[in-house]
Amino acid sequence: MIFSTSSSSRVRFARVLIALVVLLALPNCAWWKARPEKPAGPDSPMPEAVASSERNLIAVLPVDNLTGTRVPLESVEAVFRAYLERSGFRLVDDDDLARVMKRYRVRNTGGVDSRVSRALKEETGAAGVLITSLEGYYDDQFPKLALISRLVVGGEHPEIAWMDGIGLAGDGHPGLLGVGQIWEIAGLVELAAGCLVDSLAISFLGTQAPAPTQSRSEWTQCDSRGDVVYSSAETTGKKKYRPRNTYRSPILEANRRYSVAVIPFLNLSDKKNAGRIMELHFVNQLLRNASLSVAEPGLVREALLEHRVVMEAGPSLENAEALSNDESLGVDLVLSGVVFDYQEGVGVPKVDFSVTIIDKENHKVVWSSRSHSTGEEGVFFFDLGMVHTAHQLASEMVRGASEALSR
Repeated sequence: MIFSTSSSSRVRFARVLIALVVLLALPNCAWWKARPEKPAGPDSPMPEAVASSERNLIAVLPVDNLTGTRVPLESVEAVFRAYLERSGFRLVDDDDLARVMKRYRVRNTGGVDSRVSRALKEETGAAGVLITSLEGYYDDQFPKLALISRLVVGGEHPEIAWMDGIGLAGDGHPGLLGVGQIWEIAGLVELAAGCLVDSLAISFLGTQAPAPTQSRSEWTQCDSRGDVVYSSAETTGKKKYRPRNTYRSPILEANRRYSVAVIPFLNLSDKKNAGRIMELHFVNQLLRNASLSVAEPGLVREALLEHRVVMEAGPSLENAEALSNDESLGVDLVLSGVVFDYQEGVGVPKVDFSVTIIDKENHKVVWSSRSHSTGEEGVFFFDLGMVHTAHQLASEMVRGASEALSR
């Protein structure tokens, strides 16, 4: 009887203790209530104002697989297309798209050259081409997903009108008692597709307006929670992700607008396609720099193939001359580099790369830097500030390099 009474007291005490912990933790969970509502599901009706838009017809290329493994690309693309239609975009018919791709022998869906861009505009009426690259796809106990997407417009002279990327981890933001844990990769696909399409719709269709405090210099991007946020050129990234060392030539003028082409990085890491992934990260960040005009990667690939340039030893004057001469892209600067490490999947992400920029007029290196970091950089207590995906880590590091270049 004494044991029973003691046991009951312990149970009541435990219940009271749990209740107190929950009550004390509630104020710390204000972020959960304050987070923006998730985008409506793909079956929700599109906004009426957007449904009648004349420039909402886009061609959606098959997802470009940069993971290095076999993944269900069709399911990722299906979710993307559903969200696009829900947001007011009209999609080029699959048969029409397939005919153009077959006629022009399109094998690489990671970019568009001038021929394909012109054909899609003239033969399908598409106002733009949506290109999506799958960087990471890990379907295990703690799933991870990374996507980079961009919209290219212009026909004969394709230009990037919008670009964004997102890296998500199922255990990235577990919240109180793990209620925010995402256990299925399908949930991450929904979050990523919804956020990227919302960012695209805001930028390209103008279906939503920025808050009154936001200026026109701000752009939308997806964060690690799968929410659309605004970022400004005036705000700087975290200091811990800046390059470890840099070199800047006095030849590089501070107040001049340059055109730049980014070449796939030489990949010395174990991650397949890390060179192309790093190329996309730099294109994404450099587009946010008002002093730079960035060439579409499909045009860069077209020029390299025409000049039969093979990247075997990293950036070189040969690469720069092939892209900077007036008969090719005619860009002022050529950016490339080397990826030494790009670890993702299970464990702490690690990224290590160098950057080299060659000037067209002087045929000299005008900028170089070296960056390396891990997801645990500057993390001391309770995993606060922990970066869970290589995509997010690379994005922060590339932003640091881009900001250093702008100074």
